[in-house]
Amino acid sequence: MDWKIWKRVRFASKAPTRSGEEIEIRVSRMTLAHVRWWHSHVQPVIDEDPTRVDRGWNWLLYVPFATLTGGVLARQPHGYTVGIAAREVGRLIPCALIQLVGRYPALDDHRKKSAFVWFMSTAPDKALLDIKEYHLTENRLPKRLGTIALDVAVTHSLNHRRLGRVALHADDDGGDALLKWYQRRGMEVLPAEQRLPRGPRRLLRPSDGRYCFYTVEGALEEHRALDPLR
Repeated sequence: MDWKIWKRVRFASKAPTRSGEEIEIRVSRMTLAHVRWWHSHVQPVIDEDPTRVDRGWNWLLYVPFATLTGGVLARQPHGYTVGIAAREVGRLIPCALIQLVGRYPALDDHRKKSAFVWFMSTAPDKALLDIKEYHLTENRLPKRLGTIALDVAVTHSLNHRRLGRVALHADDDGGDALLKWYQRRGMEVLPAEQRLPRGPRRLLRPSDGRYCFYTVEGALEEHRALDPLR
């Protein structure tokens, strides 16, 4: 059995850049300050891009909704921020947000528990380059933010005795490209004819062939792949 299942594991602490060097990042609990900063600095840039599935998102509403709903349903809600550790300005610059619940029936075995990602978003390059107090260049932009954000959910699952199991729903607007992106990250797709676990989600958004999940083996393989960035 992989040691990651039994010991607390680390989040990613660095990200690759175009220059070939690495930039320091930090994963922290999401705060209201992070969300407000995102709403004013990042989301407007996302909203300008019609190809983004997170266009029009409002994290100022999503976070309290997820926290309240997840708490009422005993789903153990958690929010994380992936940020650039900008020591020059003395604060964390958010470059990805992840909102998840830590207690959800695993899609491949409803008797087991899994983490479930409700919302996940990464900052466009333009939003990071426009930060006036922190002068990033294109060669110093963090890469693989989507993979790192997904790894946050896997790491949370491992550290909360879910054995790396993670599930999510690939937004319809992302089409086949988004679904294939998750598959390239090692996730499996729940067949449309296979029912979701009992609960509100089965009624409100039933199985449609766009639910993705990690098995224990798949999660561990993907987590190991990012070990050089921890």
